[in-house]
Amino acid sequence: MELQRIGIKLFADSPAPVPVRDFIPVFHSWIQKQAIEHHLLIDVHNYSHIHNGPGILLVAQEGNFSIDMAEGRMGLLYYRKKSGTDVASVLKTALAACKLLESDPAFGGRLRFRTDEMWIITNDRLLAPNNDPTFEELKPSIAAALKLVLPEGKFKYMRSSINPKDRLAIHVQTA
Repeated sequence: MELQRIGIKLFADSPAPVPVRDFIPVFHSWIQKQAIEHHLLIDVHNYSHIHNGPGILLVAQEGNFSIDMAEGRMGLLYYRKKSGTDVASVLKTALAACKLLESDPAFGGRLRFRTDEMWIITNDRLLAPNNDPTFEELKPSIAAALKLVLPEGKFKYMRSSINPKDRLAIHVQTA
């Protein structure tokens, strides 16, 4: 299955919470520097007023980055918009963005992201409906991507929701 819109959310694991609006100037600096390889960074949107919403969104031609607050858990959510991409390349881009954020002086070492837990989200209900057959079909490619990018980890996979109206989101945790 060739998914076109894949998202990965890596959760923040910070000792002190970072205010979501602190990401706005950082994302603007990324646009000025074109800091993400192979991405044309375009604009920043502030959705911090939406409870458990997308937070701060950095729009790029190839994909969107956001400091997502879904379910009250802060994390970096990267959605690839281009077709022909694989889970490993999306994960590599998300991890690169996390490292940039962690090392940014604006956060003074207060920001860390976990690699032992993440969500992998398909944003295509037609091609990847939220059901058991699709989940089982995607697990091997997700496992292969994780083994390639995070070879030290052993992971378990669960569907985040069984509601067929929801997007297929796979909760990945260290086994």
